[in-house]
Amino acid sequence: MRKLFAGLLIGIGLLFAGANINPAQSAQVANVEYIHLLIKQEWGIEVPYYPENAKLVANMEYLLMVVDRANLMLNGEATSSYASDPVYATKQAVDTIAVNQAVETLIKKQIKPEFYITTTPDNSSFSFTMSAYGSFSVDWGDGDVEMLSNPGRKTYTHTYSSAKEYTIRIAGSATLCDIEGYGDACISFANNKNIAGISGSLGAIFKDAQRVLFNRTFINCTNLKGSIPEDLFKPTKHIDNYYWKTYQSTFSGCSGLTGEIPLGLFGDIVSSSSMSDMFYQTFYNCSGLTGPSARMPDGTYLYDAYGRDYTDGRDMYYGATGLEDYPYIPQIWGGLGQIKPDFLITTTPDTSSFSFKISAAGDFTIDWGDGDVETINKTNTTNTTYSHTYDKAGEYKIGISGEATAYNTEMFPMYAAISFSGNTNTAGISGSLGAIFGTLADGTNPRFINTFSSNSNLTGEIPADLFAGISGAPATYMFSGTFEGCSGLTGEIPADLFAELSSITTTVYCFYETFKGCSGLSSIGGPLFENLANSSLGQSQFEGTFADCSGLKGEIPLGLFGNIHQSFSLVSAFSRTFYNCSGLTGPSARMPDGTYLYDFFTGATASGMYRGATGLSDYDSIPDSWK
Repeated sequence: MRKLFAGLLIGIGLLFAGANINPAQSAQVANVEYIHLLIKQEWGIEVPYYPENAKLVANMEYLLMVVDRANLMLNGEATSSYASDPVYATKQAVDTIAVNQAVETLIKKQIKPEFYITTTPDNSSFSFTMSAYGSFSVDWGDGDVEMLSNPGRKTYTHTYSSAKEYTIRIAGSATLCDIEGYGDACISFANNKNIAGISGSLGAIFKDAQRVLFNRTFINCTNLKGSIPEDLFKPTKHIDNYYWKTYQSTFSGCSGLTGEIPLGLFGDIVSSSSMSDMFYQTFYNCSGLTGPSARMPDGTYLYDAYGRDYTDGRDMYYGATGLEDYPYIPQIWGGLGQIKPDFLITTTPDTSSFSFKISAAGDFTIDWGDGDVETINKTNTTNTTYSHTYDKAGEYKIGISGEATAYNTEMFPMYAAISFSGNTNTAGISGSLGAIFGTLADGTNPRFINTFSSNSNLTGEIPADLFAGISGAPATYMFSGTFEGCSGLTGEIPADLFAELSSITTTVYCFYETFKGCSGLSSIGGPLFENLANSSLGQSQFEGTFADCSGLKGEIPLGLFGNIHQSFSLVSAFSRTFYNCSGLTGPSARMPDGTYLYDFFTGATASGMYRGATGLSDYDSIPDSWK
């Protein structure tokens, strides 16, 4: 900006210094009042001045001081110190025509650009088409600024004096697009091979326009690289302001685009009415895009928000094979249409075979991650092993989906609904087991006893929604040893991991050694068991739950165990719960009202509950029977 002003003002300085205009011979001499009125009229701002000097003849120094002051008010900083520079600041009177030209040109410079284009290094000319009414400016990047007023449907071309990389800046405000019903994009760079990158927001320019369209805006811009700007189409109006073909082929053929599609790129635009070809081939052959496909602002996939059979999304992602959910994108949207798994396992890089067990009845699908998909119709609850051998060792993503219809409720032997116990090829997990093995209609719940126990190579955080869909009273031994020995797990235990559970009544061993030996976990989220209200404790409910979790830091959350009550027996209910959790600080476990557990359960023993948890602030006050 300063470079542009410098060139402009050097020219004005030479002009005023006598190159072409002799102030003494000028038809009219500009006064102070005139300059201020002109700036107020053109820029809409009023620069302070002394009215008693209003009739004084203005000189160049004064004009430049006023311009600096105006820019300070417009942009938060003065253009420069031109007013004090003797090269520009003359004592000669300023011609009125020169003042008019100076203000007009400076106004062009001051329109804030909203959208930026970086050209290829060999760019010698640039073209684009505008199909809109409104006021716009185009800074072509070489010092030339062009003002567009109600252009309608028109192509603009600029030729540069030399071929190189330029930054083109576009600003303005549109009132109407789609001139005369042609269905053209508000602005189009279609087939332009000189675009290397884009940034900023087109939505800011067309936010108030009727019939907003961006169809084919960047189609076949094959040299366009980099990521899609987060606010590219924001804040254009939603729903009633969207028109047919709104995003048809917008980025079609832009194979150089990389990175993720920004969350909520298209806004919250779901409409019950059909908008013909709205997303037709939007990202056609954009093979460089990664991450999830387009989503609503709340994270919902577009094809789920509009419907997986939405015909106006035809081939939206055809050839966009780099998207992480490409296999699960519906075929009509251009994907492979595979069933999206509810639960995903990432294997270790040396995996040559993988196996796990299911003891629930139901229909399940296993995508083994190498193109082999296995469908299981399990009519019984016997503990059955499912194995797969790969052609070559490698890292695979195994997807599991389905719906359980019955669970094994035997007490001896006791089986988990699904178990990866002892599997050293499990490297990461995501998604929800509860979506597959949820609470049945009659209230029966699954068990996850030892589901991930001794998965020594399992790393990463525990998914927050791992047990979403499991509610009511937990089953006996339900989460006993679920993550026992998973020392590679990291981060916080999600606060809502067991949020849908309520009463534990007389069940026993429910959270026995659930996280025992998970030394990589760093904290306990929220009151983890806070919804266990009006419940009673059975035998060993929280025995060893966090034992040997030496990495846990910070305080034990207030009301961690909910508003539980003592039943007829408190045998080992809290035995070894925080055994060797030496990193815990703050008070020991308390009820929601702040009462210490050892004061609430008077007369009870909790052998070894806090043994080794010497960092607790009240450690010395804890009864010996609790440590």
